[in-house]
Amino acid sequence: MRMVGRKVLITGAGTGMGLEAAKRFTDQGSRVIMVARNGTRLRNEAERLPGAVAHPCDITDAEQVARLLSFVSSEHSDLDTVLLNAAVTHTYRLFGTEDAYAHAEVEMRTNYLSAIRLINGLVPLLHQQAARKQTDPADPALIVTTSGVAFAPDITNPTYSATKAALHSLVQSVRLQLERDGSPIKVFEFMAPLVDSPFSAGVVSDRKMPATDAIAALFDGMEREELELHVGMTADVHQALRRSSDAAVRAVNAATGG
Repeated sequence: MRMVGRKVLITGAGTGMGLEAAKRFTDQGSRVIMVARNGTRLRNEAERLPGAVAHPCDITDAEQVARLLSFVSSEHSDLDTVLLNAAVTHTYRLFGTEDAYAHAEVEMRTNYLSAIRLINGLVPLLHQQAARKQTDPADPALIVTTSGVAFAPDITNPTYSATKAALHSLVQSVRLQLERDGSPIKVFEFMAPLVDSPFSAGVVSDRKMPATDAIAALFDGMEREELELHVGMTADVHQALRRSSDAAVRAVNAATGG
């Protein structure tokens, strides 16, 4: 897949892997629409990237997402790539003093339910762009960030792990449905490892991968058109899963201190 000269929408673009992806796409001659909830931080980061557009949006809010979709449709109809990367987590253990239900509710809205709304809204826009550019080699792409914990949970982030397992299942369904519909959209699942970023600040581990390295692996995998990318520790977890689910769970929690 050609990774240059794209128009890319990235959620969770204000920090961590989303920001690194925005930088990498920009460096390779693409233009990015950066989406995140913290507008001040998002605009500050976008100002550093040539041609980048900041669009603050709480992706759990239906009205804000509707405005985002309208903005993209009217102002950026050349969109050909979407990276859904935004997520939240709570680092805690079950059966303690934390409100597991409240944490799960926030995580499910952000990590899973918002993805359903965004995919349903953005896929038609990608199809429109593909129809206009039938001779362009830049195939439309939908990229969804999940995690190695979709294979085996981290018990220090238990309900977050469950949302990523749900998202993994959704991505597989989206990919197969689009394939059967004859869609040109390539659906990539970026099964990220534990990454050294503000997102994972609550996890103490010596297995954290720099965000720049994780995004470099994402780009390498997309260029090879590897649709399910097992990056870093995720590859180890996937191999352990082939032995047994218990081996995979133990491998994850040995790395996270679970």
